[in-house]
Amino acid sequence: MLPAYRPRRIDFLEVLSVGDWKIKVYTIAKTGNFQYPDFYAEVKAKLPEWLRRENSFEASHEGIGFLLLHAGTEGLFSLVNWWVDHYMLNTHIFLTDPAAPARFTELSGDGLAPCVWELAVIDHERRAWTKHILQQYPTPDYAAYLAATFSEVL
Repeated sequence: MLPAYRPRRIDFLEVLSVGDWKIKVYTIAKTGNFQYPDFYAEVKAKLPEWLRRENSFEASHEGIGFLLLHAGTEGLFSLVNWWVDHYMLNTHIFLTDPAAPARFTELSGDGLAPCVWELAVIDHERRAWTKHILQQYPTPDYAAYLAATFSEVL
């Protein structure tokens, strides 16, 4: 039987500087507020490694992306996303047991895609990227994109 839909809190947290990258960080909590500081510290430590990954299609990027940290039913999810070749989104999904915040299992290679709450943030980011970057060609407004954030209970 399908479980009842329950709204989840989505919050913009901050823009991180990771080397030459700027990463917008969002949290999603199944219940209450996102309360996993040790996990977040471990994710920040992994980000430089994750951001060095390339994809099989086109690795060019602007050094701008967003990170979703989701306290869900199965554990803690990390979704690191960045725009490649201007129009596509590169996404890597990892799962962590809250009892072992430094252990990440990659899930995105087996076809798993973001869930309905994560897709709400991705939709916001798509709209912001289109408005502030793509539609502003040849002078994209990266500062406006980074300032366009999303927080809501959905």
